[in-house]
Amino acid sequence: MSAAKAPREAGIELGRIYCCFCVVLIHLNAFYPSQPDVSWAWSLAKCAATPVFFLIAGFFFAADKPFGMYMRRITARVMVPLAAVMLVIAQFTPWLSGKGSLLDCLKGPNLENFLVVGRIFLTTWPYDFVEGYNPFLSAWFSFALFICYLFIPFLKIVCAGDPKSRRLKRYVLWAGAAFFVLRVSLRISFQDSYAFQHLDWWLSQKPFYWLWLMTLGHEIRTVWDRPGFREKWRRKIMWGGLAAYLGGGTFLFFVTMAFNVAPDGNVNQIYFEREFAPYLFAQLGMFMLFVALDPGRGLVSKAILFVADKTFYTYIIHEAVYHKLLAVTGSDLTRLRGYLGFGVLTFAVSTGIAVFLKRIEKAVLAFIASRRRPSEAQGSA
Repeated sequence: MSAAKAPREAGIELGRIYCCFCVVLIHLNAFYPSQPDVSWAWSLAKCAATPVFFLIAGFFFAADKPFGMYMRRITARVMVPLAAVMLVIAQFTPWLSGKGSLLDCLKGPNLENFLVVGRIFLTTWPYDFVEGYNPFLSAWFSFALFICYLFIPFLKIVCAGDPKSRRLKRYVLWAGAAFFVLRVSLRISFQDSYAFQHLDWWLSQKPFYWLWLMTLGHEIRTVWDRPGFREKWRRKIMWGGLAAYLGGGTFLFFVTMAFNVAPDGNVNQIYFEREFAPYLFAQLGMFMLFVALDPGRGLVSKAILFVADKTFYTYIIHEAVYHKLLAVTGSDLTRLRGYLGFGVLTFAVSTGIAVFLKRIEKAVLAFIASRRRPSEAQGSA
């Protein structure tokens, strides 16, 4: 990594850290209409969550890299660590959920929970675990990312860079935008139709939106790398992105408080479908803010890159961590200070654990490399 390139990448990696922290805030389930300040923070977090990860993946996508390299990377960095973490959590679920002691968990393997983990991997449906406790809700992102990586041959064609591919990319971006506008319109028109909503659920589980975001992220990188573009537009994009993020998130907050608070106090999140345009507008604003941000060289940049390198593991472990921490600390999540403070605590503890989980990735990569060397040596001979 060159010295000139590090600050820009550190800015995007800072965005990765911020998005991971926002996911933690969302999963604390603290969207309280009676506390507008907490609700506003929740709305801003919602506009900086997992979709931005796909924009980042597209921003760094390289069409000239082989398909096998991407599949080895997602296997080592995502799927194997995810399986290991899920099995460990499954073993210690009684202790983590407060329904048993740590000693009980060490007496023998929790085969029943292991079978549930296997079912989750087979069905990619992480929403059922044990009654009243599910630390695997975030696993959907890992499965979605893996499915997206299966479509990398298509992305390689779209993002190749030649004139034909550039035309195809523009078609994909515009056609995708039209598709999502149509989908949201139909969801609003047929929101009481079980058949349509079920069909739409299947569509939403497919990687169309995520692949579209990756393509959009790559297009942003293409424009950003044009000669003289970043020097001319960096500051304007940075402040414009911040305004778009805060403005879009605040707009969605007011829409929710005005129209989507039920009599029982629960919040109807359908507004993220109805107001898809400002939702996406806020997400893109947040992304462009960190694309243009320059955190500087030196220790700050290195610290950002160190933490960002662990964000996936922070992501997959944080739900189990916050459930246990909440039971221990008894934090008041209905107040902004308690809500944000507990989010910081959860993120910090999860990142500490993630440092050790990173070793799993390195071990898997080393194993894959050792298995590939003999064949490569034979091929070169």
